[in-house]
Amino acid sequence: MEVSASAITSALRVGVQVIVSQKRPILEIYQQLHNEFTPPFELDRSKGRPLSGKTSHRFQHVFIDLTLVNVGGVRAENVSFEVKGEFKRGGLREELPGLFISTVRQLPPGQSIYLMKIDDHDLNVYEAENPENPEWKKAVGLKTLTILCHYDGPNTIWNRLLRWSRRWRGLKQYTSEYTFDPANFVGDLPPAKYNG
Repeated sequence: MEVSASAITSALRVGVQVIVSQKRPILEIYQQLHNEFTPPFELDRSKGRPLSGKTSHRFQHVFIDLTLVNVGGVRAENVSFEVKGEFKRGGLREELPGLFISTVRQLPPGQSIYLMKIDDHDLNVYEAENPENPEWKKAVGLKTLTILCHYDGPNTIWNRLLRWSRRWRGLKQYTSEYTFDPANFVGDLPPAKYNG
């Protein structure tokens, strides 16, 4: 009996898909470092300076994106977040986004949700360099952030039976933990992206 190579390849491909596919939701938080430059603009240096003329300038913007992705094979339901750690963003954005105190009703496989943006100046803990002049500050440490994602699988009969004991104790069916550590970003920046 002869078996064609394409039939064997197809069978192996199906076998790999069965092994790899997850029959439960798996939520992961991905982090990405950005190094972007704004469109150029011209500065006029002719006012009261010995060197006259115009020069072009771009501002650099370095930041980190956090994105929640369902990498599992089925839908995640009732996703809620728990935040631990001493991390706070600077300025008016000190509080974390409202998504962290709400519940995401469903997250299908492969879908992503943008969680938050962290600027480079949000990574350090600052204190006054000179007590007499509190305006000048220096970095004295790093702030960590731990995000716990609590979620359930689809609302099927089998899943209801599996999560009955956890629901009775007020818990969700699954939990994923992600720890953001600024020390991971010490080093070189990624290649620059020029806008405009």
